[in-house]
Amino acid sequence: VVEGNNDGGSCWRDLDRQTSQKFENRFQRKTYILTSLGFPANAFNFRFLTVRDVESNSRLQLGSIDLY
Repeated sequence: VVEGNNDGGSCWRDLDRQTSQKFENRFQRKTYILTSLGFPANAFNFRFLTVRDVESNSRLQLGSIDLY
């Protein structure tokens, strides 16, 4: 879940929500376009609600998050 905020952190609004995302390879990059256009967010919050890979382990590692 990507949330955006423009009031100093009082009220967060969902900008995008993804489910069932799977990364097939290490170092794989994915691009997502925010679905909630028109909301002038100047702060962002990322929530990873459930992360699991039953074939590997339960850890999550991110190399970077780029916002454009």
